Amino acid sequence: MKNDPHVLVVGIDGVRYDRLLSAVTPALDQIARNGFLLPVSVHGKNATISGPVWATVATGVYADRHKVTGNSDHPPELDAYQDFTSVLRGARPELHTMVAASWFPVAAPTACGPLFSSRGWVPEEDPEEANDAGSWAAADNAVADYAAGRLEHEDLAASFVYFGEADVEAHNNGTGIGYLSAIQRCDSRVNSLLEAIESRPRRGDEHWAVIVVTDHGHVDAGGHGGETEDERTAWIAACGASVPRNVMAVDHADIFAQVLATFGVATGDTEGLAFGARTDPQERPATPAASR
Repeated sequence: MKNDPHVLVVGIDGVRYDRLLSAVTPALDQIARNGFLLPVSVHGKNATISGPVWATVATGVYADRHKVTGNSDHPPELDAYQDFTSVLRGARPELHTMVAASWFPVAAPTACGPLFSSRGWVPEEDPEEANDAGSWAAADNAVADYAAGRLEHEDLAASFVYFGEADVEAHNNGTGIGYLSAIQRCDSRVNSLLEAIESRPRRGDEHWAVIVVTDHGHVDAGGHGGETEDERTAWIAACGASVPRNVMAVDHADIFAQVLATFGVATGDTEGLAFGARTDPQERPATPAASR
């Protein structure tokens, strides 16, 4: 069908906002030029830790509800909240989705995961076993190759793709030159996904939106979980047919709402607002829709 909507969400873990602006990132620059790039303050109900924030991206609610407070344990409360790919398929069973991630808890039942209830694809080898630059670069590259192949050849309505190398580089070596290089490699992976989309045989008949988001920042020496501005400032970039140009403020929970709004699916009782509806970064929905 002509002008079918599609949404790609890319999560890049632990990319500090000021360091992003210092890096050479042509793919993200292109997205920002065609849409927006805005800083996002990690909501006060979430710690500046990956598990809580990615759970909010997936489900549209904060840690006071999904109860993911760290990276280790999977709370039973999270199981009450489906991720946006699962909600979309429940409302529109004819649609197909994808989740692919190098950090296993995003998509697999391990540690605090699966944060995405749909689960998804992870590399054969867990990069956390070695937890060094090589293991994470290899895992992220495998995710990029897998996701690009599917994006080019399959009809995927909504996808979430996660890269973790930059976060681990900051943990291991701080936020210096090596960190900028890791951010730039993640940008190259984003570019491979954009190229896959542009290579689709029916690209001219499709409306695509691309959203890229990080979960938290880092202190200079590497590390997060505290309350400094560098840790608490994240960012979201987005562009595409379903993304308005007058976006003034965004929140991690808004990604859930934006993806579902693209397909005309109700968000239920969640914290997010579709892009363009928020004027205050901490604004709450005025009246929650019917529960999922």
